[in-house]
Amino acid sequence: MDLTLLEKQSFWPHLSPEDQQRVREQALTAHFSAGQAVKMGSCNCIGPLFVVRGILRVYLLSQDGREATIYRLRQNDACMLSASCVLSAITFDVQIDAETDCDLIIIPTLLFSELMSRNLYVENYVYRSSTERLSDLIQAVERMFFLTLRQRVAAFLIDESSSTGSDHVTLTQEQLAKAIGSAREAVSRILKQLSANGSIEVSRGGIRILNKSLLYAELQAADL
Repeated sequence: MDLTLLEKQSFWPHLSPEDQQRVREQALTAHFSAGQAVKMGSCNCIGPLFVVRGILRVYLLSQDGREATIYRLRQNDACMLSASCVLSAITFDVQIDAETDCDLIIIPTLLFSELMSRNLYVENYVYRSSTERLSDLIQAVERMFFLTLRQRVAAFLIDESSSTGSDHVTLTQEQLAKAIGSAREAVSRILKQLSANGSIEVSRGGIRILNKSLLYAELQAADL
């Protein structure tokens, strides 16, 4: 098992040789296909996830079935909210889906909890990572409340382009709608408007940004 990604984490050098060996022996590798649920609420606290390949979507799910994406994880990212059952400061449940085919490394919950309880470096790593992701949650909520749907679409496309380093966003309209917590029909209408003004080009393969300045102009009235 290749655990290079784990060995790059800041807590790894501070584990004892014995604990490093335990992690090597107990860590799991898992493959999830695109669209597959990785974690479903508090009934599936599987431990921290480390993304070797692919994209994960972490989101909140309301009782009436509405989704609100918190953030998306890519190669080399880590997710601590998948171990929320052992994080006393986390009192809400999240859902995690594989947006693309994914390969993950998972540290089992019991081992992870034990390492946290007696290793300050592991505990600090976990809460620092969780705090950074909670900032993403706050930003997602702010956008839901304070941006129009058109501005949310523009902001998402800008962020996605920045994350991937490409002007081509390879998401379906359904995936984009889920990412910003809206309905596909409403997002489709906005994409047609942005396409008409020359900001983007929509195709079956995704969305290509033609003029990022026009997308930024959509956000000028927003307090980001």
